[in-house]
Amino acid sequence: MEPGPEPAGDPQVEEGAETLTVELDGSVAHAVRVELSRVRVDIYDLAGDLQFSADYRAIEGQKPAVEWTLFDPAAAGESGAVAASGSLEVEMEQLPALDGAITGAALIHAQVSRADSGVDYDNWGCDLLPGAYNGVISCGTKGACCDAHDACFARYGCAAGSWTRPWDYPWQCSAICNATAVGCFTSLNPGPSVCCFRGNCGQPR
Repeated sequence: MEPGPEPAGDPQVEEGAETLTVELDGSVAHAVRVELSRVRVDIYDLAGDLQFSADYRAIEGQKPAVEWTLFDPAAAGESGAVAASGSLEVEMEQLPALDGAITGAALIHAQVSRADSGVDYDNWGCDLLPGAYNGVISCGTKGACCDAHDACFARYGCAAGSWTRPWDYPWQCSAICNATAVGCFTSLNPGPSVCCFRGNCGQPR
């Protein structure tokens, strides 16, 4: 599937810009280094409709930040059909490589699209990433990022809603737990989740 057209209002990308396209389960992620200080990731469904976008920006004198937008699937193709949006200052020293940016965007997309579903989840390993991607990530180089995020949520009494409604939760949930998880997914490789050694990935805690 070819990614859909660039949404209106987005900057034009120079010819020859670095790009990367990765197939996820049921979707396709397309990343582009728009400029030295900006990386954008768009995630499309298999019909070519834009589901989610994430803009990573390097801000002079500040931590890099990511601004994300979740698009309403019920209004696919309609201009401005935004379901939710937000931003985070991310715990990383510089903008991520394109593959890391896609992994981070997939994490944010999975979390914010289900944050207000009312469904509780706290499984061993990585939760909610697209399909088989959960197992790949849990027992790959990023799995321990999920363990650290789970421990952080438990420590501060956080819940999934902190991704879309950070004001309803202790400030640490967004500024420490979620921001650190995105930074870990985009830029670090701490190793597999402990669930890979316990043999209980995906099982409830």
